[in-house]
Amino acid sequence: MFAGVACDRQLKTGRSTVRNSPSRLFISYRREDSIAYAGRLYDHLSAHFGAEQVFMDIGQIEAGDDFVNVLDHEIDACDVVIALIGPRWLSASNENGRRLDQPDDFVCHELAAALAQGKRLIPVLVGGATMPEASELPATLAELSRRQAHALDDKRFKFELDALIRSIEQRPSLLDQFVQVMNAERLRKWQRYSGAGIALLMFFLGWVKLFDALGIDTRIEGYTMALGDMVASVPVSEHIVIVSFNEKSEARLGSFGPDWRREHARVLDRLVDAGAKMIVFDLYFEEPNPADAELIAAIERARQRGREVIVGVKQLRDQEPLATPGLLQAASDWGLLCVGGRLGYASVAPIGAVKLTAAVDAKQQPVDRIRDRIAAIGGLAVGGRELGVDKQLRELTLLSDTNLPLWSGSLEAFQASIEDSGKVSKGCPLLGSGDLIADTRLRLAPIEIWRQPPRRYDYEQISGPAATIAADGLAGKIVLIGDGRTGEDHFQVRRGIGAEFRHGVELHADVVNNLLQEVHVRGLDPLLQVLAMAALAVAGAWLRLFRPAMPALWRRLLLLGCLLFYLALTVLIYVQFEVLLNTAYHIGAFLLSYWLLGKLSASAAAKAA
Repeated sequence: MFAGVACDRQLKTGRSTVRNSPSRLFISYRREDSIAYAGRLYDHLSAHFGAEQVFMDIGQIEAGDDFVNVLDHEIDACDVVIALIGPRWLSASNENGRRLDQPDDFVCHELAAALAQGKRLIPVLVGGATMPEASELPATLAELSRRQAHALDDKRFKFELDALIRSIEQRPSLLDQFVQVMNAERLRKWQRYSGAGIALLMFFLGWVKLFDALGIDTRIEGYTMALGDMVASVPVSEHIVIVSFNEKSEARLGSFGPDWRREHARVLDRLVDAGAKMIVFDLYFEEPNPADAELIAAIERARQRGREVIVGVKQLRDQEPLATPGLLQAASDWGLLCVGGRLGYASVAPIGAVKLTAAVDAKQQPVDRIRDRIAAIGGLAVGGRELGVDKQLRELTLLSDTNLPLWSGSLEAFQASIEDSGKVSKGCPLLGSGDLIADTRLRLAPIEIWRQPPRRYDYEQISGPAATIAADGLAGKIVLIGDGRTGEDHFQVRRGIGAEFRHGVELHADVVNNLLQEVHVRGLDPLLQVLAMAALAVAGAWLRLFRPAMPALWRRLLLLGCLLFYLALTVLIYVQFEVLLNTAYHIGAFLLSYWLLGKLSASAAAKAA
C-alpha cells in the first residue's frame, strides 16, 4: 500500500467511525510491487465472499477519514490478512533507504498489527517472489517468515486461486474431500443399518427380559399407569354393587364365622327380592355347619327365580374343590377366589387357571396334560362359562355361554413364592407350582366409588332390623358379597402416586368392571414392539446427526424434550387404548442410537481433520 505511519511505533487500535460493517478479509500489498495482482485478487475474492467481506484500501477509505484509524479498525475486525509479496516487496526503497526499515511504512504497520493480534496471516507470493528469511525482516515482522506461504502463478492462477479460497475457508483438499466422502458413506451405511441393528438388540434384550430382571421395565410401566390413572380414571359400570359385612354386623350377629350362613341366606333372599341378577360370594364355605341347609335352600330359591349364584373356592381336597356338602351342586358355578397381587405398580388378578397332571412320557402332547380349567369368580360374574386353552398352553380365552370371547391373555407358570414373583400365593392354596395362570392388569377405579352409595351397601341395609333396600332397587345388578371389616381381607395397592388398602371384594369389583368395560391392559404386539424400537433408534440417530451445530446445552434440552414427549405419548396410548408400550426398551434404543451415532460422527470428523 502507500506509506505514511511509523512501523516501529506503538500500534494504534482506534476505531473508524465511518465504516459500520467490518471486513472478513484484509488485503495488504505494496503498490509499486503488486498492485495489479492485488486488484485481480480483490475482484475474485469479492465475487466469492461478497464485496462487503473484503477490504482493500483503494475505494474503501473515504475522503476525510483518518486512514490510520481505518486500517487499525479493519485489521482488528478481519479474520484473515492476505499479505501479497512480489519481487520488490522486500527490497523496495526510496531516498531514505529500504521501506520496511522506515518508521512510516504502512505495509510493516499492517502486518505487525496482524501478528500482534494473532490474526491468521497468509503470505501470498506473486510474480515469482520467494519467502523472505527472518534475518531479512524487521524485528516486528520476524514471525512472518514462519507463516506457510501460498503461491499464485499466472499460468495456474485459477487453480491456485481456488486452492487459496479453500485454505481461507479451511476446507479440505480434493484428496481430503474424497476421504471425507468415503467416511460419510460409511457413516450413512451405519445410519442405514444401525437403527435396525439397535432395534434387534433391544428386541433380544426384551426376549431375554433383561430389563424385567432388573426391575426397570416393570417400574417404568408402573409410572405410565400411575400417570394415566391421574390423567383419566377408568369408567365404572353402573351394574356393579358391593354388599359387605362389617363391625356393625358383628355387633348384632357375633364374630364372623360359619354360624353366619343363616344370615347369608337371609341376605341372598333380600337381594333376589331387590332384583339382583347375579350374586357372587367372595367367601369360601369349607367347614360344615347346621345352617348350611338354609343357605343351600336360599341358593336354590334364587336359581328357581332365574338368578345366578356363584360361590368361591379356596383350595382342593383329593383333587376336588373343598366346600360344605351340597353347596357346589346348588350353586350356578364355583370359582377361584385368589385375588392376585401386585406386579410392580400394577395390581394383577387371575381370570382363570389351568391345573396340569404329570405327563406319562416326554412325547405326550401338552394338551393331554390338562386336568382342570378353573375360572375366577370375576370372570364368572360377567357370564364367563368356559375357558378355552390353545394347544401350546400359551393363551387362555374366557368364553360366554354362547361361545363369545370375553377376554384373552397369556398363560404363565404360577409362582408359589411371593418374594420371587411379587404375587400373593399364600392365600391361594388351590394352585401349586407347575400350574398355569392367566392374569390381567387392573385399572383400578377410585376407591370412594366402591365405598359410597349407590354401589355400596352393608348387611344392615340389606337384612338388618332397619333394612332400607327397596324392591327392585338392585334390578339387573351384579352383586358381590364380601368382607368389609377394618384390617380384614385387605391388600395394599397403588393408584396414581399413592398407595392404599382395598378389600378383596373391592378388587373383585375392579376385575368385574374391567371385564364389563372391556378394559384389557396389555403389551404391544411383538412385531409392533420391534418396529417401535426401530423407529426410536432411527429418531435417536437423526437427532444426533442432523443437529450437529447445536450447543451442547440446547441439544441436551432437545433430547430431554423428545423423551418427555415420548413418555406423554405412552401415557395417552395407555389411557385411550389400554396398551402399555415397552418403554424401557424403546428409550434404550433411542439413547443407545443417539450415543452410538454421536461417537461415530465424532470419529469420522476426527479422521477427516
